[in-house]
Amino acid sequence: MKKLTYLLALVIIFSCAKKKSNTLKYSKITQIANYLDSLNGFSGAVLISKNDSILFKKAYGFAHIGHKIKNRTDTKFNQGSIGKSFTAVAILQLIQQKKIKLTDKIGDYLPSYPNKTARDSVTIAHLLTHTSGLPHFFARKAFIEGSKDLYRFTNNFSSLYENEPMESKPGEIFSYRNTNYLILGRIIEVVSGMKYNNYLENNIYSIASMKNTGNYDLDHPIDNAAEGYTTSEVYPNKLKINVHTYPVRGGAHGGGYTTIDDLYQFSQALQDYKLLNKEYTSLFTTPLKKDSHYGYGMQFPNPEEGTIFGHSGGHYGVGNEWRVYKQKSYSVVILTNKDADKGFLDARYFIEKTISGNTPKLENYFFTKKVIKTCLNKNLEEAKSLIRQSKFKISEIDLNTKGYDMIKRGFYKKAIDLFTLEVFSFPKSYNAYDSIGEAYMNDGQTKKAIENYQKSLDLNPENTNAVEKLKTLKLSNCN
Repeated sequence: MKKLTYLLALVIIFSCAKKKSNTLKYSKITQIANYLDSLNGFSGAVLISKNDSILFKKAYGFAHIGHKIKNRTDTKFNQGSIGKSFTAVAILQLIQQKKIKLTDKIGDYLPSYPNKTARDSVTIAHLLTHTSGLPHFFARKAFIEGSKDLYRFTNNFSSLYENEPMESKPGEIFSYRNTNYLILGRIIEVVSGMKYNNYLENNIYSIASMKNTGNYDLDHPIDNAAEGYTTSEVYPNKLKINVHTYPVRGGAHGGGYTTIDDLYQFSQALQDYKLLNKEYTSLFTTPLKKDSHYGYGMQFPNPEEGTIFGHSGGHYGVGNEWRVYKQKSYSVVILTNKDADKGFLDARYFIEKTISGNTPKLENYFFTKKVIKTCLNKNLEEAKSLIRQSKFKISEIDLNTKGYDMIKRGFYKKAIDLFTLEVFSFPKSYNAYDSIGEAYMNDGQTKKAIENYQKSLDLNPENTNAVEKLKTLKLSNCN
């Protein structure tokens, strides 16, 4: 009788513990669901799983605003740089098969690559980790002003970067450049003997059951795909379609299309060692060092602990991410079809805070949002007061991004206020002075623009943008 009573007590204890665990689990999902519902203008789809079970899947906003077609959970979204995850897996597969090595140079596979330094010194490891020092092709005037349908296949981009000077010595600094992954795509084609997209189809998509992912042609109809929307420069308070800001087809650097279900399948296949063996999965999903936020094609929000990994993607009208919380057994996929600051970042950080707990980085993000809102809706001095009195740090990149959003929308005085806050908070930042100089220039305040560009140049004599702007402004001031 005593034994039966003891067993009954154990059943009750474990039952209560399980019920408490489930209550906590679903409480988090309820918090996240309520928050996402409250985000004004949020447009996309979100999936959350735990222990291989999907707990939450919901779509928001419109895939096509003109026709009032709503996003669905099976809608295809532009994945942006999430495509780098697939390129990295492909490279690691070839390394695992001993067809290439991390230490191999560009010249081992592209012997006619024009830049000798790049050809002889940049390794596959440099390309994967964005430490190659190669130039940024998205910044080339030829790309910005040229027709995007010129860039459909891997080799079409070569003229944008092959003959440009190196930005830094290989292995010297981290500098996120799409160029690195374009070259990795070319290496995949040389080594495998397949076109890049065919390799992904045969070695990643089919294995992970990703039936709605691919580098589609943007100038052709794409079944069940969301349009991307960014702020219009022509009509500053309206949205415009982002199609003319992107290469006409995605590739090894990103820009393809996918769904929340397909990225969930990719995440599961990776963790189940279907794409890479245990050794290379560990290499892929572990920070290189305690301060390495980027590894071999993977991002790590908390590299000190190394418990979160994934990859994000962002561009005009694109904000998305897939992420795994190893210790919490959660996987999260967020795909949106507006600029990242139109809901994606809020969703990402709130979900992280709810699942993994608060951190200084998250506190600073939400504090910065409060400061920006105060500056725009109240006044500059009240925003400064918030900064003075707070224990939290303001995020320079978020402040700067919002300032440029105001410039883009034609609200130059609001941009000046935001960049004034940036200078106030980061008085040694050459970028802050460069940005406020641009805001003053757009507002027609030439003298103040010159003063701030000069301060930027004093802080960083290699700021070529400030040099060019000062020449133009001084010339126009003389006239």
